[in-house]
Amino acid sequence: MKRNVRIGLVVFVAILLLMLGAGNVLANRESELDCAGCHNDPTGLTITMASSIDVTPGETFQLDVTATGLSQDVFVLRIPDNVDDNAEFTIVIPDIPSDPGLVSDDDAYDQDPAANAIQTTYNITAPSFSGQFTLTVFAAQHTPAGASSSITVNVVQGGGGPAIGLPQTSPEVPGAGEDFTVTVSVTSNNTITYVILQYSITNGTTWENVTMVESVGAYVGTIPAHPNDQEVLWRIVAADNSGMEVVGPTQSYTVGQVPVEPIELPQLHYGWLLGAPALVLAYLGTALEYYDEERFTKAHGIMLSLAYILTSINVLALFMEPASVWTAMNPAYLINMSNMLLFVHSWHIWLGIISMIFGTLAFITHLGGWKTCNLGLPAVVLWTILGLMGIYLGEVFVP
Repeated sequence: MKRNVRIGLVVFVAILLLMLGAGNVLANRESELDCAGCHNDPTGLTITMASSIDVTPGETFQLDVTATGLSQDVFVLRIPDNVDDNAEFTIVIPDIPSDPGLVSDDDAYDQDPAANAIQTTYNITAPSFSGQFTLTVFAAQHTPAGASSSITVNVVQGGGGPAIGLPQTSPEVPGAGEDFTVTVSVTSNNTITYVILQYSITNGTTWENVTMVESVGAYVGTIPAHPNDQEVLWRIVAADNSGMEVVGPTQSYTVGQVPVEPIELPQLHYGWLLGAPALVLAYLGTALEYYDEERFTKAHGIMLSLAYILTSINVLALFMEPASVWTAMNPAYLINMSNMLLFVHSWHIWLGIISMIFGTLAFITHLGGWKTCNLGLPAVVLWTILGLMGIYLGEVFVP
């Protein structure tokens, strides 16, 4: 009786995990609307728009976009705020707070009545400071199929006064005792009289001035080192002999606190597509061996071996991913719960490494004819935990 109860529990867990995996696959279909994660494959999708435009700082301009798609039920345009310089712009129309810049086929913003064809006009506000920016528009459908196109937006200072370009910094965030260097392009139709790097450690109450020196067509200035956790505000001020002074946007950094880089979704990691069958094979093989060890020992070995092979393929696919996928390998994230996504992702990676060590040893000992659950069982338990963590990551991972 006890053996039948154990078998029933194992089979129940296997079926439950398979259902969760299937639900996760269906839920991830919704993520196809996030065009920033799409491949740019030669799938027949097209985007047509101007290649460049000149505007003044803070100007609201119109961008006409036409796109054609395939014969599918979902077709969208989107301007995601985490690609290129998109975050520097503000989407005025369509103003969809939950997803700025999203236009779906045949919605109120689509001016083309044909199916799988979108024609729309975006109203976009340029950054409040001068510089050259890349604005990227994505189109996507199910499969996944996607395409992108970019427009160069030259934000040029209108009237008199110098134009301050987009600053470059080194390092991105300084550590304690480390200087912070800013390099920026400043241009004017008149003679530039000064370019100053201002910084404040009093939240803008008082400002210190650093004269920026011209070097190889740009101006360079350095903010001296400060201790860890010190917040530093900084901005650039420039003037020319027209008498007009221009103040760039205020930016900031906190010494020793490097911002978390966005993590790209693995495109080649098969997740539940291989993980769910691997778990079902592992649990079913275990249940059969519990039911009749002598009769199903060979079947148990074959099923567990197949589960190991599927899991190995799943892991090997990760090595073809961009380096940013492995950001969470930093052990510091294992004990830092301030960013739950990185915390779970880090544990997912490290538990995956441990499970593969157990799984590999179990596979080798099985080939050698040594029958033991001391290695295989921990691997299967860890794979189960990793599967549940994978469901969480699949739901909240947004590139």
